[in-house]
Formats: sequence, structure tokens, C-alpha cells
Amino acid sequence: MNLFRNLVLFLLFPFHGLAAQPGDAIDWKYEIDLLASELAERHPDLFFRTDSAWFYNEMREVAGETAGKSRFQVAVRLQQVVTAMGDAQTQINYHYLVYKSLILPIECYWFEDGIYLMETDREYKGLLGKKLIAVQDVPIQVVIDSLSTLLVRDNDSVLKYNIPRMLPWYQLLEYFGFAGDNQVSLTVENRNGEEERYGIEMPVELGERLRVTPETLPMGWQDQNTYFRDHYFKDEKLYYIQYNRCWSREVEEDFGSGASALFMPSFKEFEKGVISVLKRKAIDKLVFDLRFNRGGNAAQGTEFITRICKLLPKKNTEVFVLIGRTTFSSAIINTVDLMECGKVVLVGEETSGRPNHFGEVQRFVLPESKLIVNYSTTYFSLLEGDPPSIEPDLPAPIDYDQYINGIDPAIEAVHLHNLP
Repeated sequence: MNLFRNLVLFLLFPFHGLAAQPGDAIDWKYEIDLLASELAERHPDLFFRTDSAWFYNEMREVAGETAGKSRFQVAVRLQQVVTAMGDAQTQINYHYLVYKSLILPIECYWFEDGIYLMETDREYKGLLGKKLIAVQDVPIQVVIDSLSTLLVRDNDSVLKYNIPRMLPWYQLLEYFGFAGDNQVSLTVENRNGEEERYGIEMPVELGERLRVTPETLPMGWQDQNTYFRDHYFKDEKLYYIQYNRCWSREVEEDFGSGASALFMPSFKEFEKGVISVLKRKAIDKLVFDLRFNRGGNAAQGTEFITRICKLLPKKNTEVFVLIGRTTFSSAIINTVDLMECGKVVLVGEETSGRPNHFGEVQRFVLPESKLIVNYSTTYFSLLEGDPPSIEPDLPAPIDYDQYINGIDPAIEAVHLHNLP
């Protein structure tokens, strides 16, 4: 069995180490000089936080350290430099170099009380529902600190959203020294506070996936993949609108390729239904949920919110805007649109996106390495004082036990809130 496994490893990864990718033929000095000059020219204000001398010096240092490095390793190092410039939307897309077979079969979520294992293969089912406390015997906080060098850390929500997505990437763990020889060990804490250790061998052989599944999911978690949805709760006179994507059939036709438009929901039809409910139903509380919206096209939401705001003065309605770690980019703009609508109550967690931010992302591709580089083209100034996030008036983070018991703290906070 071991002989067969070693043969598979050799055939799949003939380079030195599982995460290696060929990069010897690339003229990295030329590529990195080009990257630096193109970013400086194309970005509206690349040096708004870090001076140009530091940037160019770091780029030269990276170019001088590429010998024997894989394309992935160079890309990650470049991302660390770009991250230090302070624009979360300007990035080196190193994640396109991640081998699918080198992604640990786990899915994590960072609850208020820690990072928990929410999904895995049946082979590792003992991990489910347990708190991650170490990787390769390195305390989880040390791992977080290293991975965070690839993120523009404007606030804690940036880490809570991104770190769980990065933890399964073996190549990243190997880059920072948190992986063994073709394996990773995870130390978890069970419900009794006891430590357990599990080893995961690379490459991964996909099997049956198991997931932590509460009998009832918290309200906001019930349909995250839907672009937008609404529900009227007659007894509470509460109208819930969940806006998960700043995209739709109409936006795809106007700004996308158009090829997928027929498979997307119509926002015009959705908007028509919402306006009808607002006009016909008695509504004491209106909830606009943006917690799982990563952005898209802000104009769609802005126009929608403008229509809603014109109707609200005619009704004695409390307005609640739910925000969180996933609220980002265009969803931040729509949050501000709602804040300008009148007196609203923000509920949930702080946004990962900075209100005043660079955006309108474009990209270019480096000629030899084929690395994809995202860069911002516009700066959005939405709030005075340049706060690092939009913070809730009513903090409502969720812990693991609340999730398991189907409790949505943000919705609970809305129910309990009364006008002064």
C-alpha cells in the first residue's frame, strides 16, 4: 500500500515536495519589475499607506530570492508585499495555483468562541463539531498570525472571514512551516475540554462528506446561496429581506458575459414583489440582511434602497440592517445607502470591508508566470473619518452552541429591540 501511494505521489508531484510547481524557466526579475511598474501606473494611489521606496526595495528582494522557489511560493511572497500596501482589493491571485488534491478535506467556521470543524470526509468524522486549537502542534493563534500576513487586516472580521478559508490549503501551511512530510496534524478540543489529535495524509482522496447539521439552521444561514429572498412574518409584523449578492439576471446582461443570465433570478421581479409587500402589509420591523453579501454591482441595490426609503416615512417602521464579516465591497456601499435612509439600527458583527475603500477591480496577467494580478481603479469615500469598518449598534456575534440550536442572535436582537 505504501509503495503504491509513493508511486502515486511521484507521478502526481515529480518535483521536490508536494506543493512544488515549476518556475525555473521564468525570468522572475523581469516579471517582478513589470509587476511593480504596472501596479504603480495602473493603481489610482498605490502608495497611500506605504512609501514607494519600501515597495520597490521589497520587490527587488523578492526577485533576488526566487532561485529554487515554485511559482506558488513566489506568488505568496509577492502577495505579502502587495498586502502591505493596504488595498484589500489589489492582490496576487496565488490561490489559482492551489492543487485541489492538496486541500485538506475540512471546512471551518470561526464562531465567537473559536474555530470549529464543520465539514470533513467520513474518514475524519471525529473532527466534526470540535474546536481547532493547533496545526502540526503549533498553537492556532500562531498559525492565524502567519496567514494574516496575506490579508489587509483592517479589522478582526477580515480574519474571521478569510482564515477559515485558508486553513485547508496544504501549500500555505507548508509555506509557513505548519505541515509535515506529506501530512498535516490537527489538534482539536472536544466538548469535554479534552484534546484529540488527527493526522491527514496528502494528497487527499475524496470520500463521502459529512457536515455538522443542526435540526434547524439559524435564520440567516438557511439559504445563503440564494441571490435574494424575502419573508413576511405575520404574527410579528416583521418583514425580512435577505440580499446575498449584488448581482442578478439584469446585471449579468448589462455588465457580465450574459451567457448565464437565463439561469439567474430577475431582480426586477423580486423588487416588484418587495414593493408590493411594503405597500400592502402592516410592518412594524423591516430587516435588511447583508451579512453574507460579498458585493458585485452596487447600483442595483442603491436604486432598490432608494425606492424602499421613499415608502418608509409613510409607515411607523423600525429598520434594522444586519451586517457581518462577509459584508464587503458593494455590500458596504449598500449598507451606507441604508444608513442614509433615516434612523436605522445596525445589528450583527463589524464588516470586513472598510467603508472608504478602493474598488472597481480590473486585472492583468504577467506574461511568463501567467500570474493574475487584481488592482483597484477607483476610490470610494463613503464615511467621514475613515473608520476601519462599519460597526453594529447592537453587537450580535454567534457562538457554536447557538448555531447548533438554530439560534440567530441578530434576529433575536431585532425581536428584543423596541423604539425608545
